[in-house]
Amino acid sequence: MKKEIFPRLIISIFTLMLVPFLNIYAQTTPFFVMTPNDKEQYIYTSSYWEFGNTTTTKSFNQTSVDSMVERDGIKFYKGYSVGPDTYFGIDEINNKLYYLNDTGKTMMLDFNILPGFGFTGHFPGVYAPHAITVSGNDSVRYYRYSFSSIQTGSTEYRVEKGFGLRQKYVTYTISNGRGGTDDWSTFNLIRFNQNGDTLYKTQTWAPIITYTPEPTTAVFLKSFNVNTTHDINLLYAQYIPGINFNDSLFVLSYYKNETDSTTPVLSAVAATTPVTTFTLHLDSVKMKAGYKFKYRFTLRDKYYRPKLVSHPSSIGFHTLSYDPSVGLIEDDPQIPVSIDLRSFPNPVSLNNNLGNHSATIRFNMPSAGYAKGTLYDILGRPVAEILEGDFPVGENSIKLEAAGLPTGIYVFRLATKSGSEFIKILVTK
Repeated sequence: MKKEIFPRLIISIFTLMLVPFLNIYAQTTPFFVMTPNDKEQYIYTSSYWEFGNTTTTKSFNQTSVDSMVERDGIKFYKGYSVGPDTYFGIDEINNKLYYLNDTGKTMMLDFNILPGFGFTGHFPGVYAPHAITVSGNDSVRYYRYSFSSIQTGSTEYRVEKGFGLRQKYVTYTISNGRGGTDDWSTFNLIRFNQNGDTLYKTQTWAPIITYTPEPTTAVFLKSFNVNTTHDINLLYAQYIPGINFNDSLFVLSYYKNETDSTTPVLSAVAATTPVTTFTLHLDSVKMKAGYKFKYRFTLRDKYYRPKLVSHPSSIGFHTLSYDPSVGLIEDDPQIPVSIDLRSFPNPVSLNNNLGNHSATIRFNMPSAGYAKGTLYDILGRPVAEILEGDFPVGENSIKLEAAGLPTGIYVFRLATKSGSEFIKILVTK
């Protein structure tokens, strides 16, 4: 027994000596670092209310660090979304964030203070030092300052370990019936850590591409109409008219017969929303000789690390054959040639002041017959059967009641004997 006590005593003493070292390491390891290569994309939201009436505006912004100054051994960079005109600098040795003002550097955040505690700091734009509370965890910290005078309000910074300032949120109330909020939310960021490795953060928003292929063609100057939009377009179109977060639509194509295949060719056009229209000159000699035109669309967005989505898939191809008889017999112009599925309004607001929480879904029936419409959530799970039955030829419509649905993105699929189409519908507050 005595022989076991001595080794345990040595281990205990070693552990006690190690604890201060770990504390020093935790305090001196910077919560994040800054570099002149930092870039951010963010959405700025401004809301103001007065006696029950709320006005909300949103804008899409891109920033990057455009200058650096050094003060007291700390490098200060300007160009971050939460303060694009403010110089921020991280004291990596003492693990504190400073900003520059007319009188010099001012301590803003102390990362040595753990969640659940507080300290005296100084947010930009506030005239005197103030009490700042810390919440969150070791990975994500929230630093909040609340004030009360003629008007009451608070300012909160969200800081993510390794990435730095991710969000600034300000709210205030002038009186019981008036007030406002401001929100700077970074969703796309490139930053480099101390080792020069890229740190990257982004949301799950993605491009959206749909297309109904034609199996045959009688013309060689072929027009293509591809539905091209983006989750960001759908989320913010009502606030930012003309927003388009997509960049380019790529077409990979080649010709193929039973024994031969040409070298694939990649071309690109600027992506527009909600439809990208372009024409291609098909090789009439090859197609008349029995070759088929194989093609695939790929849509690229404007993320710093772009996201790609393909149709029909990242490895699949559509097939277009030559048929000189196509188009010789004209259909009755009163009969639609496609389902032409669409919804209005989109997004659907659950807080519509007029009490209207519905969208009108319109669709064309190429011929009279059975149709079934199902609403799915973004994970592909059925939510509700919206319509089912026989419908007359031509344009039809039905109401989609959004009241009771959680906010989010839904997919409505309409199936008829002529084919099926789907659209995305966004439900917002």
